[in-house]
Amino acid sequence: MQPPEQDLEKRLMAAALSEMRVLLAAHIGQGEDSVGAAADFAYALHNQALAILEGRPIDVHAALDSMKRLEPVLGERYLSHFRRVVLNDSRKE
Repeated sequence: MQPPEQDLEKRLMAAALSEMRVLLAAHIGQGEDSVGAAADFAYALHNQALAILEGRPIDVHAALDSMKRLEPVLGERYLSHFRRVVLNDSRKE
């Protein structure tokens, strides 16, 4: 039996994030450029991506809250925007 299309979409995104984390691993902690920032971003969410691929639930709010540690690299404005996009919150900044 084929999984529902929505589950395949989640798995696609989770697998992509997980692979990006692997590809960017050498740049983790070097957030002064965009590659380092992308590495830190992917690393921050890779456990949730793996959980999705394993069929385990994740706490989206906790995952978003854990990303606050990236504020020095990505900035508060960027993280607020990301949070609004994930939560489908259309309020202005």
